[in-house]
Amino acid sequence: MNATTPADEVPAYADLLIAERPAGVGPRPYTFPEVRRLRVAGGEIVAAHLPGRAMAWAGLVLEAGALHEPAGLEGLSRATGGLLDEGTENYTADEFALAIEGLGARWTWGHDWETQSIGVDIPVARLADGAALLAEAVRRPAFTDQDVERFLADIASSLKHQWAQPGTRALETYRRALFGADSRYGSLLDGTPASNALVTADHIRDFHARRMTAAGTLVVAADLDAVDLDALGRTVFAGASGADGRADAPPAPQDPPGVRVLLVDRPGAVQSVLRIGHTAPPRSTPDLVAIDLFSEVLGGSFTSRLNHQLREVKGYTYGAGASFAHGRRVGTFTVAASVHTEVTADAVADALTEVRRMHEHGVTDEEFGTTKTHMLGSVPIRLQTPRGIGGRVREAVVHGLPDDHVTRQYAEIVAAEPAEATRAAAAYLRPEALTIVVEGDAAAVLPGLEANGFEVTRVED
Repeated sequence: MNATTPADEVPAYADLLIAERPAGVGPRPYTFPEVRRLRVAGGEIVAAHLPGRAMAWAGLVLEAGALHEPAGLEGLSRATGGLLDEGTENYTADEFALAIEGLGARWTWGHDWETQSIGVDIPVARLADGAALLAEAVRRPAFTDQDVERFLADIASSLKHQWAQPGTRALETYRRALFGADSRYGSLLDGTPASNALVTADHIRDFHARRMTAAGTLVVAADLDAVDLDALGRTVFAGASGADGRADAPPAPQDPPGVRVLLVDRPGAVQSVLRIGHTAPPRSTPDLVAIDLFSEVLGGSFTSRLNHQLREVKGYTYGAGASFAHGRRVGTFTVAASVHTEVTADAVADALTEVRRMHEHGVTDEEFGTTKTHMLGSVPIRLQTPRGIGGRVREAVVHGLPDDHVTRQYAEIVAAEPAEATRAAAAYLRPEALTIVVEGDAAAVLPGLEANGFEVTRVED
């Protein structure tokens, strides 16, 4: 369309075009769905009410994470939980998959240091049938020698590929340095190829009998007016009898006396993988919102300080970030990046500069405002599905949080001020107690690291 376009050819929508972007409005109030709790048949149900929703999610939370594994069998939790839908007393693996598919459902499974969660995304009208399949898998797994052998072979292949990639050895070294070689936290969640190679069908059957026959907690996110929670509980908890206690706490980690650099040799590597950080508070910390706000500014988005400096200004990397991971008992703060080999030392120095700058000076008003707006907008987006809502209910179960913790968290973000994030940065960043792990070509990167004043310890396999 231009100045010579006849009037009868002007598009009908032309008068709707505007010259200025509409102004934004303040955040709307948000209230998490109503949560109901009840005890049924020896287990507990924690359910979020989603009126009118056609879809539902139900998941069983069991105290069966990595901390419950016997020493030397790291990876056993993953192998046991991953096998649950690979054949039961009444279904082969193929039959079980077809049964789930026939309900229009999707099998979900996840594990962490403390727990496993086994569940289904499913139409609410078929939730009772989905719960029966969930109970079938958890309470009556087959664990045949043939199924276990095939599944463990798949894990071995996956781990072989994972450990051949840059970064895995860096992460293992990083966790061992933070938590100690004698702590389960000091290794990777799924163990190593060597530890997984020791796992047998008998180990899997024993782990299931010891840790996965308890009632557990059934988390439901659904239109509860269309669901018989008592019947669901009786189905899922039937026959449950095992132990449900939490794992013993690993030894408390100790900060190093100063910044330490550990070098993992990867001869000929064209990039260096960096992991820089320290331990952090658990999920239950009252400063969670303030921590999340300053860490987002530091390294949680594309426009963060770390990504801007290391990628946009210096061109060291395709991307750099930092985040806090909050577990039930302890967490971690980690800066992560992969940088060109020749600039490894400079990238480490620049990353430390940004961590120190955040620790000493905190956030600016402009950074804080942008980050706060983004976080407020992200909360409802992540809660659009029953599984998303169920995940936050599960979070309350695992970490002992109040049922309205999401509502409270959202309100805290709305009320947050820059000074709170700045205070949290000063309190929870420890730039003088950082562990720095570099996985790269030692011959190429060691001279630069030492020239930058770092005392480097080489890590042998």
